[in-house]
Amino acid sequence: MSRDTQHVLLVLVGGVLVKIVLDGSYLRYVRPWSAVPVLAAGVVLVAVAVVAIVRDLRGRATADGHGHDHGHDGHAGPAAWMLVLPVLALLLVVPPALGSAAVGGVGSRAAPVAEVTGDPLPAGDAPTLGLLDVVSRAAADPDGPLTSRDVTVTGFLVPARDAPPGAAPVDLARLVITCCAADASTVRVHLADPLGHLRDVGPAVDGGDRWVTVRGRVVAGTGTAADAHVPTLTVTSSSLVATPEPVYEY
Repeated sequence: MSRDTQHVLLVLVGGVLVKIVLDGSYLRYVRPWSAVPVLAAGVVLVAVAVVAIVRDLRGRATADGHGHDHGHDGHAGPAAWMLVLPVLALLLVVPPALGSAAVGGVGSRAAPVAEVTGDPLPAGDAPTLGLLDVVSRAAADPDGPLTSRDVTVTGFLVPARDAPPGAAPVDLARLVITCCAADASTVRVHLADPLGHLRDVGPAVDGGDRWVTVRGRVVAGTGTAADAHVPTLTVTSSSLVATPEPVYEY
């Protein structure tokens, strides 16, 4: 790989980093706070490439003016070409955010109990909570406010796993990331559906996700270590919704 090619590749890599921040697609891969460092990295790469190009052009002009070439046209090894692959992936085929297809490949996330102990539920009728928040609150207090008040949660449907008797054949799940999509883990709740709101609704079968907003109440005593921190939510209403932004919880 010639120096000119290296410079062009640096511009492409830096440009892609700037692009995914400006169009918001970086949220498919990292947390929102990463926007500034990703953008800064992209700007630095482009700036380094531009400076190197200018220096090389000046050096060549000087060499030509003296009628000789000092032979500074270095070459990078074959491994440098590996940088082309992620650039092409982001420019030509933008990878989607992880979803239900990844649930089978990532582990169940243990609820961070200490983060929510004593934290009251938001005011209002059926306040909206994140799925991780529901799982955490149920683990902190299996007989607490979630068992006496309706809450509203959103997630995608996945086939139920180790569901209790009488639960629906689907669970409501969400992927949680700590830093980036590479460390994604799953939180889920079982769905008790005595009124049949989800009778004809199942996981998407076309490779996408089926997102649902559910209103319900946590069954007392569920969501503990005994059931792997997967509470059961009794559904009182549900509706199909579009994929939320951001896709992940944090």
